[in-house]
Amino acid sequence: MFKKLLPKEEKYFEDFKEIISFIRQAATITQDFFKSESYDPDIYLKLKPIQNRYDEITSRVVKRLNKTFITPFEREDIFALVKKLNAIGNNLFGAAVRVDTYNVTTKIAGAEELMAIVLLQINELENVLQDLRHKRENINDCKVVQDLEAEADNVYRRELKKLFLEEKDPMEIFKKKEILEILENACDKCQSAANVIIHILIKNS
Repeated sequence: MFKKLLPKEEKYFEDFKEIISFIRQAATITQDFFKSESYDPDIYLKLKPIQNRYDEITSRVVKRLNKTFITPFEREDIFALVKKLNAIGNNLFGAAVRVDTYNVTTKIAGAEELMAIVLLQINELENVLQDLRHKRENINDCKVVQDLEAEADNVYRRELKKLFLEEKDPMEIFKKKEILEILENACDKCQSAANVIIHILIKNS
């Protein structure tokens, strides 16, 4: 009873909105990168400062969790959500940087389509996180994220099949397969974040 009367630390909601904002920025840059007919060699310089920002926010949240007595919802849920959001950004960063690291010079079929799906998922997550403080029912928006992940699975399988059928160079297969896999995993991470939010909404309704 005493715990319920104490004021709750509300800064976490601002952290969620800030981190998803930076991840959206990273996703927009990454989508433009994979859209291009020739890949930008300076992609690392464009994405690294943004990655640093959402990493800083993640670290800040984790440190605050160790000090805050009363949180707006269970601390393990806050930890899970911020980690899932951070993982989305790290997957996007990893996919784009590998293009440069592996010296991929031809466009990766399916990468642009997967990035379009990721960006749609991030936009839905951003909408949900805007209202999470007020615990409005946004479960339907979260389900949109889940449906989009299923669409990403189909794109990934289709493009992987084409890659193995059409590409003759084993090293090119390896490089492009890994990059497509990382992008598809970014879609999975969006779904995981949506699942955490659904769990929070149900538990706190």
